[in-house]
Amino acid sequence: MFGSIYYNFWAALLSFAVYFIAAIQNPYAMPLPTIGAAFVAAVIAFSLMFLIRYFIGYVFYTPEVPVMLPTEEELAVVAKETEKTETDPQNGHTAMEVEEENTEEIAQVVRSMLQSDESLSR
Repeated sequence: MFGSIYYNFWAALLSFAVYFIAAIQNPYAMPLPTIGAAFVAAVIAFSLMFLIRYFIGYVFYTPEVPVMLPTEEELAVVAKETEKTETDPQNGHTAMEVEEENTEEIAQVVRSMLQSDESLSR
């Protein structure tokens, strides 16, 4: 619940004062019924303030444990999926090994092209 009970007392005092001032404006208003009705308005405002404070507390509530975190089972499934994607299905090599082989192959092709260019220029 948001705030303290002082909010309830302030709401009751404010509603009492507003109702009393509005009701006393009538020239035919009797003092005791006006004060009694103002007390009823204060009790109603005091009670409604509990609901308002509860609603505000519900809106501002932040859970201690984040709700949308993946569970252990979901993390295990994701780990298995990443292992599958890192492994090349053709040779059973990881992505890093494939990249190393590709760079070696590219270097070999470049060397052979350079040698062929040298042989043509001679």
